[in-house]
Amino acid sequence: MTLHIHWGQLIFWGFVASLALVATESIAQELGLTRLNLPLILGAAVTPDRDRARALGVLLHIVMGWLFSLFYVVAMSFLGGPKWYHGAIIGLAHALFICVIGLQILPGIHPRMASETHGPSSSRMLEPPGFMGLNYGVSTPLAVFVTHAIFGAILGAFYR
Repeated sequence: MTLHIHWGQLIFWGFVASLALVATESIAQELGLTRLNLPLILGAAVTPDRDRARALGVLLHIVMGWLFSLFYVVAMSFLGGPKWYHGAIIGLAHALFICVIGLQILPGIHPRMASETHGPSSSRMLEPPGFMGLNYGVSTPLAVFVTHAIFGAILGAFYR
């Protein structure tokens, strides 16, 4: 198997998929499906100003999505090439990792997030996600799985 990355396609569709990811996460939050606000969490790791954190977090999330799109494209090549369902499967696997591992370690590495064992303080005011992000609502895992499946499906459907 020869892996050939089409960089122009990856840059364009990775950006589109990242925008869709951030948009669908925002929609899920505004519809009350989850209180998980990844742009706020990401940006708050860099600045304590919540307004700046949200704006910076959106940019960070898009850049991270762009970087992850390379991983998705490589993984799809191992699954037989880009197809919407290959991307969706990778998105579901990514979401599983986020919910089971990523959200669990976040309080230990985030400078402004409280933990389950050490409550909030003047510098650690963000609520910890808890297992599967359930502290942000019972449908948070569903929102994470659906939004990442959409991200992967977009890459799989349009990257060539």
